[in-house]
Amino acid sequence: MLENLPVINQIKEAINKANRVLLISHQKPDGDALGVLSAMAGFLKSIKKDYAVFCLDEVPPEYQFIPLTNEFKNDVEIFTHLRSRDSVKQEEKFDVVIVMDSGDLKYAGVADFVGKNKGYTLINIDHHYTNDFFGDLNLVLADRSSVSEIIFELFKLWQVKIDKEISTALLNGLIFDTGALSNPATSKEALKISASLLNSGARFGEIKSNLLNNKSLNLLKIWGVAFERISYNEKYQMAFTVLTADDLAKAELNAESSLGLINFFNELAGVKSAMLLVEQPDGFIKGSLRTTNDNVDVSALAKAFGGGGHQKAAGFTIKGKLVYNKDKWQIE
Repeated sequence: MLENLPVINQIKEAINKANRVLLISHQKPDGDALGVLSAMAGFLKSIKKDYAVFCLDEVPPEYQFIPLTNEFKNDVEIFTHLRSRDSVKQEEKFDVVIVMDSGDLKYAGVADFVGKNKGYTLINIDHHYTNDFFGDLNLVLADRSSVSEIIFELFKLWQVKIDKEISTALLNGLIFDTGALSNPATSKEALKISASLLNSGARFGEIKSNLLNNKSLNLLKIWGVAFERISYNEKYQMAFTVLTADDLAKAELNAESSLGLINFFNELAGVKSAMLLVEQPDGFIKGSLRTTNDNVDVSALAKAFGGGGHQKAAGFTIKGKLVYNKDKWQIE
């Protein structure tokens, strides 16, 4: 039970004692990352705690309906209040740094700025199986569907009022990480929490129109390209496909446009796992892995390539270029 974990009270005590709190989530933020940043910011605002929110990349347009995202910063100068603590005014110092939905500080894009035992309390709240416990205080629950689910549980224990804004943020995160309550991460508890958030006034209509019903014609066309290229590895019972940077450029889409496509492969009969490789414009390739099979752990494969994630949903990034040669796709 969550209430039996000593770290829960330690996190609450650290927040209560802090004069100023810095909230961080991973680069290229998704629905869960943005949802928990918004919800935690809303909580801090409600208790009149001074805070700032950092994410290395800007909030994508489809997520700007989430409350308080207009406050999010992506300028690394914010970390001067951590690096030069002796020269920073007391009221400008961050006493607590909370990193959410990130398996490590590199994935959050802040490994050069943030760390343990730095004169502030570093709190790590996550649900990734491959989390490396980088915080002074670590709350890592790999059996939860999303970090939004964890934050909901925390707020219930702390008797935080979960208003319409917080409900909208958390429901958005939960819906994103469960594939609209359809992928293997969807648990009975996730369904119960979703119902509770709806009862608390979560604006599901906005979430639906921005997160689920926002597919452009070009996006569907690029998905069609990926489906046309599906191959099957009989030895490993894996389906895989690729999208090149040129594919995305021709469709006037960015690499993040492919998010969500990988979930469709879970519906293929006879497939134990699926992989999507998307070439990035910066010379890297992003891999996404999924499975619905209880006997397959795709996070192990992701970790072998320097990535991580969950047993049934994971990812990695490697340097390289996708090339079609002799009737097959290769990485050079």
